[in-house]
Amino acid sequence: MASWFNRNLLQDIRTKSGIDKLNSREKWVLFGGIGFVLCFLAVQLVVVPVIDARNNLLQSIARKKQELVEIKNLQQEYRTLKSKEGTIQARINQRGAGFTLFTFLDQQANRAKVKKQIKYMKPSTIDGDELNEAMVEMKLQQISLNDLVGFLRLIESEQEVVFIKRFSIQESGDAQGFFDAILQVVTFEKKG
Repeated sequence: MASWFNRNLLQDIRTKSGIDKLNSREKWVLFGGIGFVLCFLAVQLVVVPVIDARNNLLQSIARKKQELVEIKNLQQEYRTLKSKEGTIQARINQRGAGFTLFTFLDQQANRAKVKKQIKYMKPSTIDGDELNEAMVEMKLQQISLNDLVGFLRLIESEQEVVFIKRFSIQESGDAQGFFDAILQVVTFEKKG
């Protein structure tokens, strides 16, 4: 019964569509057009989405490779900083037990003979995870350029882990050839 229904259905479609009335050339054109439409639909619905998905996947792979390179660079930078931190910790441990930045700066000012030019010294501390950052802001007034450079050379110490964080200088309004300078000098100290 199903085959009879299918044959009758196909016969009805052929009769109503008028395919049997077409000559062979018209049938070739019709079937060629139907074939073209089917191929076009296959390309649009299957091939193009597959190609787009492939291109998206390739772009995603390229992005992930770039991210991996960045992660490896950050990992290397982290390892470098971690080893430097170990070096800083070792240098801090080598300093004397009573080392304070304020005292160190006072001693270096005495050595450079610029203690009279110090207007003020303000110590402060910033708590960190493993180390505290000790900072002293100091103002020097009416100091010669040679004395200032000599003092700066004495206070910047890789061995003592002391460095200048911020520095400003201006010509002193009171005396010709002399300067006023404000320094922020920083070091790290063990907690506790």
